[in-house]
Amino acid sequence: MKIGIITFGMPPIYNRVVESGSEVDSLSGIIKQSEYEYVDQRITTAGDLELSIKNLVRENVDCLIYNLKHWGRNALMAQLARRMDLPLALYCHTQNGLSGITITTSLSGILREMNFSSNINLHERFTDRMRDELLQWLKAVDTLTSLRVSRVMCWGGSYGAEMSYTRSDADALENLLIAEVLVEPEKALTDKAAEIISKETERISSFIEWTKECGMKIDKDNKMITDSSLAKQAALYLAARDRLDELSDENVRGVSIKCHFELSITDWGCTACTLPAFLPFPVDAEGEKVIVPTACEGDLNGLIGLLMLHFLNRSVPPLFGDLVEYRQDFVQMRNCGASSVYWAGHSTDAAETLPAVTFKPNMHGGSGAAVSYETPAADKITLLRLFRLRGKFWINHQTAFTLIPGPTPGWTWMSIIIFYLKYFRAIMHR
Repeated sequence: MKIGIITFGMPPIYNRVVESGSEVDSLSGIIKQSEYEYVDQRITTAGDLELSIKNLVRENVDCLIYNLKHWGRNALMAQLARRMDLPLALYCHTQNGLSGITITTSLSGILREMNFSSNINLHERFTDRMRDELLQWLKAVDTLTSLRVSRVMCWGGSYGAEMSYTRSDADALENLLIAEVLVEPEKALTDKAAEIISKETERISSFIEWTKECGMKIDKDNKMITDSSLAKQAALYLAARDRLDELSDENVRGVSIKCHFELSITDWGCTACTLPAFLPFPVDAEGEKVIVPTACEGDLNGLIGLLMLHFLNRSVPPLFGDLVEYRQDFVQMRNCGASSVYWAGHSTDAAETLPAVTFKPNMHGGSGAAVSYETPAADKITLLRLFRLRGKFWINHQTAFTLIPGPTPGWTWMSIIIFYLKYFRAIMHR
């Protein structure tokens, strides 16, 4: 992400020049401590405004920070915000005799009255004592910017397992958050997988052997888990990777697979659990891979939520699951087949996480393994769910920590137990 830092001079009628000084350096110093690039611009006159707009457009900046330390020309500041129409933060200096609060409150009132766009209406304000809050805002802007240029692929479309809740408004999401929702039939993967089974058996053997060498266990029962079903699941995963390679110019950052019932029973006859298990993992038998957040059953809102989490913390593959138990002090999440194997050991090293993973007979489908594990304890995690309520999109988010789970009876699914730290909060996207 690239940031435009804009410093405004005093109005010419004042016949005063305020040097940049350490207060400008303090803001750029904060940005330097992050992973972001920045471009400095200084505006005093209308001519400066036009030149700065050209420079900011050429540099392709993603957001603006107004570096406010004294009175300035409100009209130029408002014009820049309107013409660039980017996420905007007002950063005011209050120390060393500077009076950024005055211009910040004046400009904020003007921007709110303009009611020009969501970027202007939702501008944020920070003082020079709010370094951490500014960095959090930048992380959120980076996430939003990444979402708006990202595409998602829904293999099999939506919705799966007769869960109408997984459907969403693709047009609205493309207008609000992401670049495009792509849809392909399951055959885009199953035809490739069948060809791999027919002509590239060594890739299948290599993938299965890699999981074993890293310590993963396979509980064959010769019914749900057989040599044939393992080959199908491995081939389907490899086919998905191959298809994403073919779509490399499309910036597909997340995928959904509709498993029930075309894949799991009627057409393919085997569950697709290797996709949500290994696509959101940075390595496999063929080397380093891109982490691809993956949801099941055409859950478009769930997939967008996974992308949000991943862009907020790109080093950690996001996890998803179904709520199966809810109490005042904790909830339990499970999944019928798989989620990122990262969470089996909180590691992107396959040798550290796969020993905690077992392929177990799935309780669904004609055949196939569930990628089973229990999540170890973690001090802090973020929960997030994007959903619609009366036609508007909301985010339900929460911080929590995970507990070491105890034994569970019956079928062993992928499981995570979460202990809540505070109440859910809801934020509406406008």
